[in-house]
Amino acid sequence: MHDHILSNFNHSLEKLRADVIAMSSMARKNLACAMRGLLERDTGLCTTAIAADQDVNELEKAVDKLGMHILVKFQPAAHDLRAVMGTIRVANNLERISDQAGSIAKRARLINNLPEFAEVKLIQPVYSLCERNLGASLQAFLNADPDSAANARLMDKELDAAEKVFDRDLIAVMESRHTALEGYIHLLFIARFLERVGDHAKNICEDTIFIERAEDVRFTKDKRAEASSMTT
Repeated sequence: MHDHILSNFNHSLEKLRADVIAMSSMARKNLACAMRGLLERDTGLCTTAIAADQDVNELEKAVDKLGMHILVKFQPAAHDLRAVMGTIRVANNLERISDQAGSIAKRARLINNLPEFAEVKLIQPVYSLCERNLGASLQAFLNADPDSAANARLMDKELDAAEKVFDRDLIAVMESRHTALEGYIHLLFIARFLERVGDHAKNICEDTIFIERAEDVRFTKDKRAEASSMTT
């Protein structure tokens, strides 16, 4: 009887993880779609990213429902409890990442309706760091690897710095021009949305560490490790 109950719990947890893995793929695709829509001036891709966000929202609802069912039915403890709670938190961050992708796509559509301006390409390094961080965070979660999660968590500082440099450089361009600034303002918002995606990727790292080590590192800082990560 015990083996039967355990088997059902494992099956439910595997289904929960599978749904979150599907969410991760969808959220990353939405972000890529939104950014391609911006960089390639493809409004159709932007519209696709906005519409697809609803699918991520629905899947998050399913994850929440299944997670609550697992908690009530099996009353897991220790690592099993952390696995369920942490996975639900990862799903919440993925839903917010998809929301940011939708916000990027909406701003990109507005930019695409304006005359083309070369400074749009300046966002590419910020996006590259954002995508790198997100990929590393999700891989650490999928591999249940708290060491990789700890390393990926530190990457967020580099993204934050890149977003600040982008803001500074674009504002300098805006100050030197006397043309319409609407497109530049939309681009500043997009950079901020990418920085927020990085924050959610960092949260996923923290969730992975919580699951595997039972450590809550959300409010701890390793200044030496952060400084080292910025110089490598």
